[in-house]
Amino acid sequence: MIQSKNIYILSTLFLMCSFSIPNFSFGAEKDSLFNQLTLEQKIGQLVFALPQQNDKEIKALGRENKLGGVIFDKYCSKNTYTYFNNLNKLPNKVPVLIGVKSQEAIHCLDNNYNVLPDKYHLSAIGSNIFTYNTYHEIGKINKKLNIDFFLAETLSIQHNNSSKLYGFGSDPNNVQQKNHAALKGLHQSQILAGTELPVKSEFYETLDNNEQQVLKQLLKDSLNIITPSDVLFDVSLFNTTFIHFLTDSLSYNGLLFTGDLSAGASIQDTKKNAIEALKRGHDVLVLSDHHLEVIKAIKIAVKQGTLAMEIIDEHYEKIKKYKADKDNHIIDYSNPHELDAIGSETYEKSVTVLSNLDSIIPLPSLNTKKYQLISIGTRKTDDVFASTLKMFIDFDYHKIEHSSFSTAQVNLLLETCKKKDIVLINIVCQQENSKHRFGVSYATEQLIEQLQRKTNVIVVISGQPNGLKYLSKTRNLLINYSTTDYAQKANAQVIAGALATNGKLPVNITDRFALNTGEKVKSMGRLGYGKPEQVGLDGEVLSHLIDSIANQAINMEATPGCQVVVAKNGKIVFEKSYGYFTYEKEVPVTNQTVYDIASVTKVASTTQALMMLDYKDSINVNSRLKDYLPETDTTNKGNIRLIQFLTHTAPLRGGYYFWGHVYDKDTKKYNPTYLSPIKKDGFSVQVTPDLYATDSIKDTMWKWLLESPISTRRKYTSEIYRYWYSDLGYYFLQRVVESKTRMSLDRFTQDSLYNPLGTRTLGYMPLKRVNISRIPPTEMDINYRQSLIKGYVHDPSADLMGGVGGHAGVFSNAHDLAILMQMNLQNGSYGEKTYFDKATLNKYNRQPYLRFKNRRGLGWDKPPKKGDSGNTAPEAPKSTFGHTGFTGTCAWVDPDNQIVYVFLSNRVYPTARNNKLAKENIRENIQSAIYKSMETSR
Repeated sequence: MIQSKNIYILSTLFLMCSFSIPNFSFGAEKDSLFNQLTLEQKIGQLVFALPQQNDKEIKALGRENKLGGVIFDKYCSKNTYTYFNNLNKLPNKVPVLIGVKSQEAIHCLDNNYNVLPDKYHLSAIGSNIFTYNTYHEIGKINKKLNIDFFLAETLSIQHNNSSKLYGFGSDPNNVQQKNHAALKGLHQSQILAGTELPVKSEFYETLDNNEQQVLKQLLKDSLNIITPSDVLFDVSLFNTTFIHFLTDSLSYNGLLFTGDLSAGASIQDTKKNAIEALKRGHDVLVLSDHHLEVIKAIKIAVKQGTLAMEIIDEHYEKIKKYKADKDNHIIDYSNPHELDAIGSETYEKSVTVLSNLDSIIPLPSLNTKKYQLISIGTRKTDDVFASTLKMFIDFDYHKIEHSSFSTAQVNLLLETCKKKDIVLINIVCQQENSKHRFGVSYATEQLIEQLQRKTNVIVVISGQPNGLKYLSKTRNLLINYSTTDYAQKANAQVIAGALATNGKLPVNITDRFALNTGEKVKSMGRLGYGKPEQVGLDGEVLSHLIDSIANQAINMEATPGCQVVVAKNGKIVFEKSYGYFTYEKEVPVTNQTVYDIASVTKVASTTQALMMLDYKDSINVNSRLKDYLPETDTTNKGNIRLIQFLTHTAPLRGGYYFWGHVYDKDTKKYNPTYLSPIKKDGFSVQVTPDLYATDSIKDTMWKWLLESPISTRRKYTSEIYRYWYSDLGYYFLQRVVESKTRMSLDRFTQDSLYNPLGTRTLGYMPLKRVNISRIPPTEMDINYRQSLIKGYVHDPSADLMGGVGGHAGVFSNAHDLAILMQMNLQNGSYGEKTYFDKATLNKYNRQPYLRFKNRRGLGWDKPPKKGDSGNTAPEAPKSTFGHTGFTGTCAWVDPDNQIVYVFLSNRVYPTARNNKLAKENIRENIQSAIYKSMETSR
């Protein structure tokens, strides 16, 4: 007796532990085990428990083979789940089937699982593959958790106030297709699928043809379980007539569950209802209490002959079959990052544009209009819609936490918005009942109607669609069907033109917002946001590798801080900032930090300008300098072709000592002919806060450059010299651009390129656009300017010219530079505007002098030949193009894999002699991490 008690205690302790042991297979002993069950144990197999706080009884029943299954809801008991999960791994035990009632229940059992979009999200999407993928993943996570059946409310036919509604909406054809895809997804994962149906007789007495077809299709697709929907003040049992209709007329041979028979019922009523349920044809008795009493009552009824043993055997055999077929084989499971990617894409595709009368979805322009955002109903949560939209446009912002607000607030908002070009009203519908108008208050309705008389308004709904009935007069409206962060991010990206959508309203709301209402909206090709797994990258590997490399660079003081952006397939999938402005660690780097991109200017400004002019046949790269600048005809530069400047094959020296004319290094004094410590007449070109150059300095430098000698290095042909990297060619190219456009280079690029792209930090002379607090310092210049350089271009010669050079001078954050690179990846198109075409890009991306061991394209740097040194990761394909910058920057485009990579830093702080960033290949190693994450994702 003592030995038996000790064994019991040890087995109980084992069951309470959460460690895993090999799955037990019954093998040949399975039938023998079932055949040895007593009557009480057989009856116990018909009982499925809903675990409560005190679950000692059901654990004991499980140990004694007197329990058929357990069903967990969103208030699950992890302790009980762990117990039965381990119980099922023991030998000589009849398995207890484990089921869940919703995705929320799965999340309760596994906090790493994020609920996937369901119901209206899936039904709004035309393609059924999203439904299949979602339910296949639901099935796989169930399989991973050793859960046997999933009760999907979405598969149900709901009965409400004499009207019928399907889980997947109001369109019977769409519902059948989505149901089919969902069941296929679950069954592919070897998970039993169930749903609920109303118990009231009027439901099945009034089934029309559509509803019968939906029900028939569910049964044809092997729906395994049918359970009654929850009812108040009524017993959760199906009517005998309906059961016969299912089994006889529709040939249903799955399991019929009861509802919770013990909910609000006495022990006597529970026992009576359980016996009645079996007589009517229910296979499973669902109980939250009185489990043992019910088993004993049924046993007595059998012994007394008031309940036929044949009924017990019939139901027992059905459950026995499911248990005997229980499959424990391992399948491939998706990690949380992969599930997030599936969810994100579903939220993106389900956005439904219901009205676009003013053609302002998506926004035609990102930075030429005055915007106001009003967010309503956000409560105390972060406004994800606002933070996402902020990535694309600037706007004035007003937040109302609750759905209702005063007339005074309406009037205030009307006054605030009267001078705005477009007002966006973001309504987060937290309320799900008609009492609160489903989150669309009367004040909101009035605000929208009155604002529409004054300006353009876009209304955005996040939440269930019932509130649309109050928005019938709205001119521009879109909806996503939940309040999740993912849904709100998708809404913002559709409005910004980063996502295409073709969602259709899955339910009938009003005549205006009828079933299948929805306009197709194309993406404007703007760079959006997504998950790495959406584009074939392993997010965990990508983050780990980039984090470790960037932090390594900072720890070794290769740079005090940096920004990294990775985009693939038109989505930014990694954007992160590291470290500080300086090693003193006072100001942290953020994604809004603006860096001096140094020689990346060559491709971000001058080369872009030339490509735009070339596209319009305004220039020819094979023409000579004198063809565009006649004043060079009599100089030693006039016969040089533009292509030579672009490929660094012109007879130019590496640089020119302009500062030698204006500064005496020995005396450390500035030449007053060219420089002044104060701003005064004739000296308005600011070089530093305390230094101004003469207004004619640019022309003076041009004169010095024209008079300078040329290089005598080796030639490969009569015109092509050996490759020698030089900034000087870009002084000439800048002059060509300015001559053809009759504008300064900074104005041309800003007006014709950076502003139309929608960038906000990209451009020359950043202090005109950006607060200096967002710009890290570069070098403490003790050679020329005798000051810490912050907000002014690091390159001394570009700074002397006033900050605008063809070779240096552009500032940006990584995000905006990525936009420019994305435009190049898209062959010159972005935001429905064409800057150049694919032929132009191909012309500049070619390597005309590769035979002379010159890897350069026209302006663009390229990957080196195998075995040579270069500036890209070894994995970068030959098609890759981009550039690096002296301050510790780079931007690369990989057309083969549709990748944009940007790295920005101020590695020259406090001195440019610090070259650890290049020596340790930090930029190249981060680029290599992208390809490693692509490889591990396959």
